[in-house]
Amino acid sequence: MNSGTGRVTLPLAGLIFWVQSVAALPTLQPVGAWPLPGRAEQPSALAWDPVERRLLVAAEAADSVWVLEVDRGRWLRPLSVPAPRHLLCEARPGLLYVSSGAEGGQVKILDINARRTLKTIGNLPRPGHIHRDAPAARIYVAHGEGALAVIHGVTGVHTLSVLLPDRPADFAIETVGHRIFVNLPRSNAVAVVDRLAREMTDLWPLPQARQNESLALEEPRQRLYVGCALPPEILVLNSTTGKVLTRLPTTGPVRWIRVDPVRGRLMAGHASGLQSWRMGSDDRYEPLPASATGLEPIDACYDADTGRLYVVVRPTAGRAGSVQCLEWKD
Repeated sequence: MNSGTGRVTLPLAGLIFWVQSVAALPTLQPVGAWPLPGRAEQPSALAWDPVERRLLVAAEAADSVWVLEVDRGRWLRPLSVPAPRHLLCEARPGLLYVSSGAEGGQVKILDINARRTLKTIGNLPRPGHIHRDAPAARIYVAHGEGALAVIHGVTGVHTLSVLLPDRPADFAIETVGHRIFVNLPRSNAVAVVDRLAREMTDLWPLPQARQNESLALEEPRQRLYVGCALPPEILVLNSTTGKVLTRLPTTGPVRWIRVDPVRGRLMAGHASGLQSWRMGSDDRYEPLPASATGLEPIDACYDADTGRLYVVVRPTAGRAGSVQCLEWKD
């Protein structure tokens, strides 16, 4: 009788311990959702304005940037921008930088509150991701078959372009150092650009990885996260040496990566939903419970102050597109 009881009790105790362990893990839980104002249009990018607490959604097919007032949960009148692709919001001046596919490639600088275009910078074929070099007040735009355009953050003048050996995808800029890390998916490599010398100084091949489109930098720990499609995974690189430290398998090609170094969270989006990890010491990454499964998060913004992740979800035949808000719950 005791042995029979033992055979039942031990697995039950193990099950209870497993349930308690899973329950103790932090998870991203949905706290809000807003249907997109255009049902048929495909959104392409998202930007967050932390001062006015509004989200900006690029809708290329609609020639618009949709504006969501998050606290009131309402869509404002859209901004008219031809073929918007990627966005960068400068919250304090209230400026929005938009890479546009119109007329051979442009970057448009808009005053969000005044709802008007301040400047258009042309001759930037196939403009892509936009990021800000805060210490130097410069805006960088990936474009063409191999270049980073440098735009003065005060005057809006395109001062020069840093040449690269291949088409650039996403990139990340150091705030303490002076390097830019650029994904080169055709070369299966990461280019290292010295933004003071204004030239590429190194090229880090990615072993056994292809189509590296997404990228994020965790500067305090000197870690560079590179999202790949073949195989679907995130490579964790030492951002000083370029050495691959570990690989994190994902359930789909990685579209975007976000990092919260304070909470120790790593987040990634792909066609099957979201994946997240708890970052530990010695480059240990603990998978966390799945979030937003079945959705297709195209792009995301992360508000580190509140621990909220905003994702824009592609519309499908049976589901309207939306902006979803998820929040960390410990």
